Amino acid sequence: MGALSDRPVMLVHGVLTNGMEMTLLRRRLRRQGFAPRQFSYHSRHLTVAENACALEDALADWRDQAVVDFVAYSLGGLVLAHFFAQQAWPVPGRVVLLGVPLRGSEVAAELARRRFGRWLLGQSLVDGLLGGTPAWPRQRETLMIAGRLPYGLGYVATLGRLRGPSDGVVRVAETDDPRIIYRQVLPVTHSSLLISSRVACTVGRFLRYGSADLQTADGCA
Repeated sequence: MGALSDRPVMLVHGVLTNGMEMTLLRRRLRRQGFAPRQFSYHSRHLTVAENACALEDALADWRDQAVVDFVAYSLGGLVLAHFFAQQAWPVPGRVVLLGVPLRGSEVAAELARRRFGRWLLGQSLVDGLLGGTPAWPRQRETLMIAGRLPYGLGYVATLGRLRGPSDGVVRVAETDDPRIIYRQVLPVTHSSLLISSRVACTVGRFLRYGSADLQTADGCA
């Protein structure tokens, strides 16, 4: 899969953010020997598919790399799914998805019932948080990490009716996809997926070794 030193990895943030919330994860990946870059996009004003086109432009100078990995958080994983469906991206690499609702978001659907919620989430609802995401590419070696500490916006938006295990925003069942073989469900909330040292270690080890080293991530500094 290519040498580890300065190995490129593109980070894709979630809804209503600009990537600053991924700063700690970027720093931890840099300490593990990666060369992370942040893709920032407009989740409210552009559709998920339109942001996938912008991601292609952001990757233009990496098309000659031997390997490019991706780490996508929440809505960012839906952007990445559209990107792989739209573009003949030729560069191999692994993917880690963090709390990505590939099956759509119950919380987003609840918010979209209200005028303010539709305004807040904007174009991210189109072929994104309400469903309609393209099938994940089976050939792309991918790890999904979901959280199971149910504290967050989801319980407020659904008045405590969020069904089944969740990270407080995304239900574990919403991250399921039969084309993604590797999965971990960790004791973290949706927000702490980005600040957990255990998650960062798991991300780095999977990008470096694939599934072979998933069980030893706890020892990472």
